[in-house]
Amino acid sequence: MCDKISIRYFSHIRTVIDENGNKKKDYYHKVLEAKIVLSDNLILSLGTEFIENESENVSKQDCELAAAKRLLARIKKEYKRLQICLLGDALYCVEPVMKICRDNEWKYIFNLKEGNQKNVVNDYRWISNGGAKNTMKCISAEHGIGGYINHVEETTGKTETFNVFEYEYTKIIKKRKVKVCFMWATNIEIKDRNLEELILAGRKRWKIENEGFNNQKNGIYKIEHMNSRNTNAMKNHYLITQITDILMQLYLACNKLVKEIKQSIKNTSSRLLESFRRHTITDEDVFHISKYTTVHLE
Repeated sequence: MCDKISIRYFSHIRTVIDENGNKKKDYYHKVLEAKIVLSDNLILSLGTEFIENESENVSKQDCELAAAKRLLARIKKEYKRLQICLLGDALYCVEPVMKICRDNEWKYIFNLKEGNQKNVVNDYRWISNGGAKNTMKCISAEHGIGGYINHVEETTGKTETFNVFEYEYTKIIKKRKVKVCFMWATNIEIKDRNLEELILAGRKRWKIENEGFNNQKNGIYKIEHMNSRNTNAMKNHYLITQITDILMQLYLACNKLVKEIKQSIKNTSSRLLESFRRHTITDEDVFHISKYTTVHLE
């Protein structure tokens, strides 16, 4: 699989109503973030697009898609040769975004839901009922059932490619069996030999959600905290947080000593910050910065 990008839309500060029902004034800014997955423990920021001038007459989805188009255009400009497979939720499973991927020669894997692409989902099920769906059993960690149909767009009448695949398994929740189902659309040709790999890639989006965004919101960075009432200051703080997170992830992923001493991330970050304060930058350090550097993961 190529390097993957996941896009997520969230606000720095959520609107809060106190216990007495009084509205509290919050300062926040909405931002669209692209993450690139380099390994299971290395998920870095690739691009940021702040959502500006939102109109009350424009839906959240339209604002996000407009920001996504700007962000994807900038990523293509800055990383012309980077092979990309775009991961996104069902909001991005629309032909305008797919056309951008086609024009840029990118791959994509988007969550597919009936609410966003009702005709595609219905046609997929109609073709499946006719016996044309390819099925594989006992795959992935849950030993579930995978299925796929290529080029559903030919039946639906879509311009862009909708190769549809799904994964279904059963898990126990509170002593009850619950069926879990996922469905995706991709422009990658699906075959028996790559179905399981595509399922694993599609599910990477939740890993990006948890390790890329939730850690920043609920972990040591606390980016939902109101660090300033000034819009530019909030933006700068957010961007600095992304740089900090990149350095922190590289430090943790590539430093053998950190793994051996098994100290907490909080202590690691504190010691790393202290080293920035105390260690003097030498001419040799500057010389290395001016050169390309290869990072070897452990």
